[in-house]
Amino acid sequence: MNTNSPSPGGDGDLKADLVTCSFSGDFEICKLLCESIDRFVPQSIGHTLYVPERDVALFAPLANTRRRILTQESLLPRWFWNVPMPGPRWRKLLFLPRRNIYLTPYSLPVRGWIAQQIMKIAATEASDRQIVVHVDSDNAFVRPLKYADLVRDGRVRIYRKPEKVESNFHRRWHEAAGRLLGLPPSDFYDAEYIDQLVVWRRSVLIAMIARIGELAGTDWRVALARTPQFAEYILYGVFADQALGLENAGLFAEPQTLCLSRWSGDIASEQEENAFVESLLPEHAACLIQSTISVTLEGRRRLFEKATAKAARQDEGSPHH
Repeated sequence: MNTNSPSPGGDGDLKADLVTCSFSGDFEICKLLCESIDRFVPQSIGHTLYVPERDVALFAPLANTRRRILTQESLLPRWFWNVPMPGPRWRKLLFLPRRNIYLTPYSLPVRGWIAQQIMKIAATEASDRQIVVHVDSDNAFVRPLKYADLVRDGRVRIYRKPEKVESNFHRRWHEAAGRLLGLPPSDFYDAEYIDQLVVWRRSVLIAMIARIGELAGTDWRVALARTPQFAEYILYGVFADQALGLENAGLFAEPQTLCLSRWSGDIASEQEENAFVESLLPEHAACLIQSTISVTLEGRRRLFEKATAKAARQDEGSPHH
């Protein structure tokens, strides 16, 4: 395997694109995200929104000079067959999974969560920009995203937190990354990489999928479809860190997140809202409220506006303002 540097180059050739995978069930919160992008993200940074073909008409009004709407089907090979499933209400009543299930001739049935990770990788491969920032529908920007958050001296950011997450899921994801990348077995490769607003360098991703395909002796998508548990952010991080080396990969490590995240637990009172907002730090460009958390659309908008006001106060008092 050739692990030569993907040539850092200068900042001038490092254009950025935000990538979001969404669907009709998340349309309203995705709309909030798009509003915040148009308010706080420089126009030079694009936004590609991938949705199921059946949802394109619904999302079409969100398209503008920066944002294009493309189909998720375009990210998967024809041999990924989406099993017809009822809508969200019937899925809940019948105890069916929230996400879709896919059949392929090369693997056991593929869960929608795995298919979505394959889509994120494919979206980066398909991008015409060197920097891809993965941003989920349930995020919203609350202060300007700066290009310097993404690139420094020709190097692209990678979120890298040295503290180990004590979780069986994380152990299995690290083990899977090692197998897919041909590394000595381990359940922890020195850092964690899962976050919101995850920044990838396309040249590193291209080298990663080439390695996966080469070691598996098949298409990288087949190799991942046959892997029942993996995490795309850990896979990329471990490859960049352990296989290429961050210096060769043209990356700089950052342990601080760009996003204040709330993953679970209801936000049921004004006190809880305010506690969330008060935890916003100057390095947080965005907030995430997990889509499965029971918050009304109005409540979500109110929370994001409070966070935006807090960010503005912080930035006003900053010596760099």
